[in-house]
Amino acid sequence: MKKVLGNKWYIFLLSAPALILLAAFVAYPLVSIVIMSLQKTNGLTPAEFVGLDNFLQLIQDEAFIRSNLASLGLSILAVLCNAVLAIIVSILLCTLKPRVQKILRTAFVIPLVLSVSVISQLWLTIYHADWGLLNYFLRTVGLGFLQNEWLINPKTAMICIAVTGMWWAFGMDLLMAYSGIKAIPESYFEAAQLDGAGFLDTVRYITLPLLRNVSKTCITISTIAGLYTFPQVFIMTGGGPGDLTQTVMMYMYRQAFANQRYGMASAVGILVILETCVILGGIGWLFKQGKYRED
Repeated sequence: MKKVLGNKWYIFLLSAPALILLAAFVAYPLVSIVIMSLQKTNGLTPAEFVGLDNFLQLIQDEAFIRSNLASLGLSILAVLCNAVLAIIVSILLCTLKPRVQKILRTAFVIPLVLSVSVISQLWLTIYHADWGLLNYFLRTVGLGFLQNEWLINPKTAMICIAVTGMWWAFGMDLLMAYSGIKAIPESYFEAAQLDGAGFLDTVRYITLPLLRNVSKTCITISTIAGLYTFPQVFIMTGGGPGDLTQTVMMYMYRQAFANQRYGMASAVGILVILETCVILGGIGWLFKQGKYRED
């Protein structure tokens, strides 16, 4: 085995299938998008090379800036209401009886079984102004004055989109955090109890430090999910009214398939990829700094 693994040709042959798939489905599309972002094309007529004009138009487009800020806002909400809240809930969940833990864990994970398209249709029936469940509930409990056109009102439309996505994805973060806590040896907690540590001390000095990598994963996934929000926007509002609920992914979709500006849409994709790399690099740096402070 050592002889085989020490031969570079064997290593190349064994990794060749994965490299071919990586080149076909990642490298080639990425290079194609970069090239297309430097062109002006509608997919039918010959492409015209325009250099960085697409990028210059984007950074001056108020609609793009608003949609980008909306996506960043959804990322922040996803981190706070999904990743951070999931960690807190999972810590509290582990303090309950095993049977209760099993029931609640299953309840939180059930939405993940459904696709985001089904979830979006479900929440449409909740938010509908005329026969929606939310307005019906408000009327039933005597709070009819709080009824609203939830997906049309500028003050509530984006919040409704955010709630839908976070409700669907919350179980994933909770399951990761819960599994991470369960992987911590019980002897650590028993030793802390013998030393007189309380619940908060145990969480601060044992649970959270040993949950660092899981926390980083939850925050990373939530950040990406918020930044790339598209299905629920497309199904529930289409980005409207106007561009009120338009995310950067919805903006890219409109540029490509509504306006036939594929070069512009590719430029949006490149900017979002770069933005994602910067954000994820920042998250990694913050966790790295925290690790050094702890050491």
